[in-house]
Amino acid sequence: MSRLPWYILLIAFLLVRQCGVVKEALQPKAPDMEGIAGLIQQCEEGDTIESLLISKAEAILTLDNERYEVSITLYSKRDSIIYLSAVHGGFEILRATVKHDSIKVINRLNKIVYRSSLKRKFGYQYPLDFVDLQNLITNYYLCDELDRAHDDMQKRLVFDMDELHIKKRISLNREGGALDLFEFYHRKTGQYLLGERLEDSFKIYSNLMITEFEIIARGGLYTFNRDIKVKMEVNPRKYAFTELR
Repeated sequence: MSRLPWYILLIAFLLVRQCGVVKEALQPKAPDMEGIAGLIQQCEEGDTIESLLISKAEAILTLDNERYEVSITLYSKRDSIIYLSAVHGGFEILRATVKHDSIKVINRLNKIVYRSSLKRKFGYQYPLDFVDLQNLITNYYLCDELDRAHDDMQKRLVFDMDELHIKKRISLNREGGALDLFEFYHRKTGQYLLGERLEDSFKIYSNLMITEFEIIARGGLYTFNRDIKVKMEVNPRKYAFTELR
């Protein structure tokens, strides 16, 4: 599989998980407690949340020692779809969707549509899937995984979600619930996706991507339970189509 779709999706959840850079509207009450008790309280307050929209999020992307200023729109509907649009200099450079079984990316700069299965029919699976990506977007989606959470000795709330041959870990700050660490590692293929929080950004390490990158987000607005129309159609006479495996 090409590494381009994974690279695009990482931008999406990093913007959501940045600490202190996204203003929130219509957010349920913040939990009074910490750790698992605090997350349970947060889940109860946000029990009706089925979708999340982030609009007007500005970010600086550093890739191959080059810096890009982009504006991001991210939409996620629980257990259904993840959608991303990135704009640079007033021009949409890409949009992408992830569903349970597939990824689709429209590269508007090069007029190419990439399509790929997210789940393989044969052989080893990728170290993460749609549910894993969804869980990285917001704590409200992690509410379905509470039975896999425990407090560790380093003031973290850890989710252990191992599968056959695959190690899966998501660690939240016990006091604030911010994403601190995550690890997805396939013991047979050696493919991995690792992340850790730095002082003002989140660093990703992976052999699923073209290269390492760093992104810092500014501004943005959360809106919950708002449906939007996701349009992924293009003029077939103007775009080339590439099936990735």
